[in-house]
Amino acid sequence: MTTEPAPASERQIPAWSTTVGPGWAALLDQLHRDLTALDPDYRIEEFIAKLGGLRIIVADRFVDGEFDGEFADRTTALTDAAVIASEHTCEDCAAPGRIRFRGEGASCWMRCLCDNCRTRVRAAARPRATEPTGDSRHGGPVIG
Repeated sequence: MTTEPAPASERQIPAWSTTVGPGWAALLDQLHRDLTALDPDYRIEEFIAKLGGLRIIVADRFVDGEFDGEFADRTTALTDAAVIASEHTCEDCAAPGRIRFRGEGASCWMRCLCDNCRTRVRAAARPRATEPTGDSRHGGPVIG
């Protein structure tokens, strides 16, 4: 039984665009267009949203058995620019943003958000009051 390699389109930017927030859509669309202009069959080797920004590695290209260093340099410049832009673009709405930290220890996360989206995320994360059940230590309701 032979295994056919995945079509190039399954290893290109659009395949991952739904794994990140909609605010980075234009950034990823532009990167895809730029990479396609260099090589319509480019392949992504690694795509991760990490530490508040993107991490993208394009697979090396070989021409006639030789490593294509010029292609590697050009794709690295394009992906580096996208990484830097992602660290200054709100992942949720595309407004100017900055990397925000929330939580501590193993439950800490980092995302690039604008002030408005940060406020919305913080409001959604606030604990809500539970039904008053009483607390024998304090004689009052327990607030979650």
